[in-house]
Amino acid sequence: MGLFRPYDRSEDASASAASNTSTAESTAKKKKVPTPTRREAEAARRERLHPTLSPSEQRQRDREAKTRNREEAWKKVDDEPGRILLRNFIDSRKGITQLWMPVIIGALALALAAMYINPEVAVYATFFPYLALFALAIHIFLLWRQFKVLHAERLPNESVRGLLMYMINRIISLRRFRMPAPTVKPGDEI
Repeated sequence: MGLFRPYDRSEDASASAASNTSTAESTAKKKKVPTPTRREAEAARRERLHPTLSPSEQRQRDREAKTRNREEAWKKVDDEPGRILLRNFIDSRKGITQLWMPVIIGALALALAAMYINPEVAVYATFFPYLALFALAIHIFLLWRQFKVLHAERLPNESVRGLLMYMINRIISLRRFRMPAPTVKPGDEI
């Protein structure tokens, strides 16, 4: 062991022997493609980061970005605790709440059919859709009162702003077409 010279270890010797063989192999293999110039490498990198797109490809990419942003915004709004509570409140109700839209459409169809079959009966049949809408308004009013009590118990510091229209939209939709999909079954306690 010399004073100014590091001593050789057996591991260093084996590592240096391995590196000598790898350099010999690399010199034996020749490059098939020349190294790109700096300008070419930078241009290739810029193209990877910001590709040149045709107008149709750009429109498609913009459309996908808008859709993705819209879905993220909807998910953010739908994950609010007040909306989750309202969805579960409406979806756990049994009865005709999920059939309001077919009832009103059926009433309108009945009124139109009665107009062509018997015009005198059509006068009375046109009141049926209005009665159905009136019953729906009373039902919404009663459900809204129940929900406000439940909301005050469960989420006392949350606002109910915007939840009435969300409730109306949820009630008049058929259960299988409600978005987001129901997570509770009718009759379950929430």
